[in-house]
Amino acid sequence: GDDDAREFGLQNGMSSRLGVRGEEALDFGGLTASYNFELAIDVLGEDASFGESVGTRLGWVGLGGDWGTVKVGTQWMPLFEFGGWNTMRTDTHGYGSYFYVTELLSNSLAFGFRQASAVSYSYGSAWGHSDSFAFNVTAGVGEGEVEINDDDVQNENGISSIQVAGQYTFAQRLSVNAVYLKEFNTYEGGGVVNDNVELMNFGVRYSLTDNLELAANYIVVDTNNADGDKRDAYTIAAFMDFGNGLTGHLGAGQGSDDRDEDLTEDGRDIDLNAYGFVKQALSDRTSVRFELEHIRYDGEAMSDGNATVAMIGLQHAF
Repeated sequence: GDDDAREFGLQNGMSSRLGVRGEEALDFGGLTASYNFELAIDVLGEDASFGESVGTRLGWVGLGGDWGTVKVGTQWMPLFEFGGWNTMRTDTHGYGSYFYVTELLSNSLAFGFRQASAVSYSYGSAWGHSDSFAFNVTAGVGEGEVEINDDDVQNENGISSIQVAGQYTFAQRLSVNAVYLKEFNTYEGGGVVNDNVELMNFGVRYSLTDNLELAANYIVVDTNNADGDKRDAYTIAAFMDFGNGLTGHLGAGQGSDDRDEDLTEDGRDIDLNAYGFVKQALSDRTSVRFELEHIRYDGEAMSDGNATVAMIGLQHAF
């Protein structure tokens, strides 16, 4: 995968991973202990210190029962489970309009996938339509450090963010969901970094048939700066199972920023973000896929206003 700046190249975009997970029923109160530790492995780079070649994707321990599950550690964000996943499910490309809004978030919240240093309570699951009701509240704990006047200044808030998400599913075919996220940033002498960003996400997914699902998602971020500037994006998508191991996904979206009318910010709006993939399973553990994404900005301020990227990938699980 690569972009217009180069003809082609290699990347580990699908994230080679190595991990272990499991659970154990406890002889107390019907509780179950669980864990998930997953590392991202850069198979294209060599680093004897492992400093750049290995990183944490997931790392949490949990305790749950019929009442739900409490997890502590690095885990999937409710924003993605109850939001971004509605319309975006590729492995590498196809997240332009999602990144467009989530780049305004801070620390591990930025770009909206996995969150470090988090404590969560969840009931049910929003992955798919299997649970009639799903709920999640996640608190970010002690995140945030910025450089101010050449000094490293820590966020004074112990709770650095909060996310609340819910989903209701009708007849295991129609799911509606929403997410609220707020940051708490207090840096002595921090100025603009003290703006406490707020985000709202609304989504819907409908399985028209067992093989075709339609979805839509809308995200708006309030920067809470002095001008009250907002940035939003919407996406629509379709997911298809063609049979014989062949699946596909096609989506499109747009985005806008209140600051687009400012000459110094011209080009912030997304006129079009189109994306899709086709995936062919070769076995239960191996698949090959093709991903394609195009994004076009309003004006010329961001890059040259247009970018297209394509990827052919092979994935094997063992």
